[in-house]
Amino acid sequence: MRQKRIRTKLFRVWLHEKELEFLNNYAEENMFTASEVIRALIHQLMKREGYDIKEPLLPETKIKRRRK
Repeated sequence: MRQKRIRTKLFRVWLHEKELEFLNNYAEENMFTASEVIRALIHQLMKREGYDIKEPLLPETKIKRRRK
């Protein structure tokens, strides 16, 4: 089961048909969802503007990793 990520708001964007088509095609070709593409774009802009972005870490698994 997928864990819920912490999100504070839902943001709605109205796109032109061609923008939506491009977004969906780009996401599908790169095995992303459209929302992942949009969030990645926002993160790139934030990093460029000097904001420190920390993604949540995956929860620890019960299987210990082997050290090399």
